[in-house]
Amino acid sequence: MLQAFPPPPHGDKWSDWGERLNAFLVRTRDRLRSLTSGDSAAEDGLLMWDRSIEHPVVSLDGEWVPLGYGANEPDQGYGYGLFFNTTTHTQAAVDTPDAIELDYTAYSKNVAIDGTYASRIVFSQAGKYMVNFTAQLNSQSASAKTFWFWPRINGTDIPGSTMRITLHDNDEAKTVARGGIFEVSAGDYLEAMWAVDSLNTSLKAYAAETFCPAVPSVTLLVKSI
Repeated sequence: MLQAFPPPPHGDKWSDWGERLNAFLVRTRDRLRSLTSGDSAAEDGLLMWDRSIEHPVVSLDGEWVPLGYGANEPDQGYGYGLFFNTTTHTQAAVDTPDAIELDYTAYSKNVAIDGTYASRIVFSQAGKYMVNFTAQLNSQSASAKTFWFWPRINGTDIPGSTMRITLHDNDEAKTVARGGIFEVSAGDYLEAMWAVDSLNTSLKAYAAETFCPAVPSVTLLVKSI
């Protein structure tokens, strides 16, 4: 929004008015002014150039937020990851939550599998993230068996987030999938949990065929929004 300036003052106040006019022109010229440590983000909508990340930023809610434009995303506040498990998972006990481990990273930026706990996806940047989860279910008997899946953040279950599905036939296979949005702080971690009411079950990885690639047992896609 353009700021209104009073008419030029009379007397010896021309220097003050000139400084204010110069500051106004600097803020509204076509070329973005470089962000410095003294610039305040208290007013929403100010557009600046941040040399530290070589990217434009805008003031929003008291912070300088990088602008997104396709593939030219800045490191700050941006992240993505595509993770798989290439092995078959089974459960040791019924009705018992277990965290699903991941063993392969296809792409990753500011989001990664924890080096100690392979079930944990760690966020190095705070923000909102879209998460898409898929699992390849397999039945190993001709009776009903139920699977449950849900997310945890920092070890806490997310309310109202569980998927439930029942298989009936021997060697029956099904894929389940769900997406969600999560807001996290830097250092938070996400886990995909599962449980079953029968041990005749698995999250099954299938080997490659002559006509197609292998099938991972679990896929997890993460992208900041």
